Amino acid sequence: MAETYTKEINVKDYPKEVLLDFYKTMAKIRKFDENLIKLMQDGKVSGFYHSGIGSEGLSAGSIRQNLRDEDYIYYNHRGCNQKIAKGVPLSKIYGDFLGTVEGTTKGLGAGIVHSADPARGVLGQAGTIGSQLGLSVGSAFASKLKKTDQVTVVYFGDGAASREMLHGSLNWAGLYKLPVIYICENNEYAISCHVSETHSIKEHIADWADGYGIPNCVVDGNDVLLMHEVVKEAVERAKRGEGPTFIEAQTFRHRGHFEGDPYDYVDVEVLQTWKDTKDPITNFAAKLMSEEIAKEEELQNLNKEIDQEIAEAIDKALAAPMPEAGRIYEGLYA
Repeated sequence: MAETYTKEINVKDYPKEVLLDFYKTMAKIRKFDENLIKLMQDGKVSGFYHSGIGSEGLSAGSIRQNLRDEDYIYYNHRGCNQKIAKGVPLSKIYGDFLGTVEGTTKGLGAGIVHSADPARGVLGQAGTIGSQLGLSVGSAFASKLKKTDQVTVVYFGDGAASREMLHGSLNWAGLYKLPVIYICENNEYAISCHVSETHSIKEHIADWADGYGIPNCVVDGNDVLLMHEVVKEAVERAKRGEGPTFIEAQTFRHRGHFEGDPYDYVDVEVLQTWKDTKDPITNFAAKLMSEEIAKEEELQNLNKEIDQEIAEAIDKALAAPMPEAGRIYEGLYA
């Protein structure tokens, strides 16, 4: 049975610049999201978007200060959170959604974007939900063969965890003790289906890892410092050659599965409780101020800097041209 990860954390044990980096990353992720939704509402983005508002602490805590550019990630269905935390420039991500050549795909994006940034270790997602689980053991196996200390982190939701790819991936990772970290972002709903309706296991998704001999735990995914610590331990374990770790991070999305989803399948009071009491950014800001690490004015100034950065990123992405017709053939091999 998966145990809940707990650890006594003294926030003052962290350097102030590290704590502010966590806060700034979470705030940047949310503001990126809010501005992208506005661009959609203004008719500048076509297709769908899956908002990650509400789970910023999960991505910021797991990636920042833990992963280097040479470490690999495969992001999940709400992967802009992880791309931003890994350092992909905002103008590149906006460019992908706007379909301009500024994007990482140089104009092949718009709507739901499956893109990659190999220089920063972002190897993408995959064409179908959960298939990144199979890809992740490939990059982890390569690291082991090359005898590097690179780790692979694969993100996926509770919905993807109900697919068969998870079990094949866990079996391979456990058998060869691969340096891969599984992070299941359990926000309780796969589109409109509650996790209790889609999984035969009755306690925690992480319990499945037991069958493959993989250490596992459940953690509060909205606590950015807990996420940082649990992933830090998993990274160190992987680098020592001790194999994979499975982390089930519990969180909740503030918006529907996609923009336009009425989200009427979630109890209004439950959603409001998550927003009011478990918001990762609000709670972390309160902790920084109560511990006298940062004053409210300092955090406000950080938010102003982020607003300016986002405005410049959007302007840059919008100013870039649409691709020429021949772009569709670049990188095409047959």
